[in-house]
Parts: sequence; C-alpha cells; structure tokens
Amino acid sequence: MAVITLNFRSIALKMSTTVTVVLPDSVRIGDTPISERKCLYLLHGLSDDSSSCLRLSKIELYAQEAGIVIIMPSAGRSMYCDNIYGQNYFSYIAHELPEYMNLVFGIKADKDKIFIAGISMGGLGASRIALSYPERFSAVGLFSGLLNLKYMLPVMTDEQKNDFSFMLSEGKDIDTSPLNPVNLLDAKKHANLKFYIYCGKQDDLFPLSISFIEKARTLGLKVISCIEDGIHDWYFWDKHLKTFIEDISQNKDE
Repeated sequence: MAVITLNFRSIALKMSTTVTVVLPDSVRIGDTPISERKCLYLLHGLSDDSSSCLRLSKIELYAQEAGIVIIMPSAGRSMYCDNIYGQNYFSYIAHELPEYMNLVFGIKADKDKIFIAGISMGGLGASRIALSYPERFSAVGLFSGLLNLKYMLPVMTDEQKNDFSFMLSEGKDIDTSPLNPVNLLDAKKHANLKFYIYCGKQDDLFPLSISFIEKARTLGLKVISCIEDGIHDWYFWDKHLKTFIEDISQNKDE
C-alpha cells in the first residue's frame, strides 16, 4: 500500500490542514486505475486525527485486501460543523475535500464507488453529510456515532458544555435541529442510501445508535446493524471496520 500524508491550504478552513490517504499498491490496482476504484472517506473521533485509524486499527491491511482507497481528513474537535471559530468543517469535508481529491488523484463523484463512514464524533459528520447529499454516496458506515443528540446533551459534563457551547444552543430545538442526524432521516430522500451501524451494548453512546436505527427502520430505509457486547474503543471499531470494508468492496451494499 501507499500511505500518503497531504498538507494543503483549505479555503473552507482558512488554514493548512492534513489528510492521510491509503492507496492500493500496484499488485492490487491491476488494470483498474485509482480514478475507477472504490473510495471510502473515513472521519475520526473527538480525540483523534487523520492518522489515528492508521495507527490504532488495521485499516491499511483491510484496504489492501479490498483494493479500495481510504481518505482520512483531520477535523480537530469541530464536530464536523460549520462556523466553528470561522472554520467550516462540514463544507470542507462535503465539498472542498472531494474536489481536491479529484484534482490530485482523479477520484470522481461516482455514487456507486463512493462511501463515507465515521467513528464516534466522525459518525456525526458522516451521517449528516450522507443524509444531506445521499445522491453522492452508495452507503454510510456509522461506528458508535453521535446519531441522536437528544440523548447526549443531557449527560454532557461541564467541560464538554464549555467546549461545545454551540451544541447547547442547538439543543434548544433538538427535535428539529439539522445538526441532529436523526432529524434528517427521510423515507423518500434516503431510499437508495444504505446504512451500516455498529455499536457496543456497553458503549455510553448505545442509546444514540439504537434510536437512529429504530427511526430509520420505521421509515423503511436499508439498515444493516451489528449490536453486540463492546465498549467505546478501538478493539470494537477495528473488528467492524474489517466487516464494513469487506461488505462494500464485495458489493454487498447493493
């Protein structure tokens, strides 16, 4: 595999930022160029960065076996939202980054080949982006994601309330806020988007995943879920990243 770290200036973020890209090696590429391979945008959690999944999971091995491209941007502690101290992380991930990846690697916006996934905080970003632009993604993978903020805001610590004060202001209308992923679910709009949802039963964010799954299924949407014993850690996520990548690489998302 080729592991590339890109540092470039982002217009949306108004600063330089880092993206880690995992590309299939020459053996896996064969006659299929990078521009025609499947591509997964993988968003990190609150305490991580663009290198975390590469260091804490076997994502490189899974990508090598599947022959897919993995793109992992850094987003700090932004919750993948816009207007965070003048920085627009939602717009950066949803628009600017795919455009840049097309310019650099020729990765085009082919719905059948593009996927997005996120871990914990990354699940908030991945779900909101996929739900906002379902025509651009074949499937979305959500690992212990912040999928229903209604169940998170009441248990936030004082430190978290201070760090994410913008979420508290959104919480005043949490049942209608577009910041809350569960509110974006729509039977017609998301009929062709497939959801892969993984969460451990002992994870503090378990209620957030369950409520999202229940609403999605009530709307008749395509949901593949794995709910089993596990906590909020890389052992759980690594296990299910393998399954998710195998499924999307073998067209089980169809």
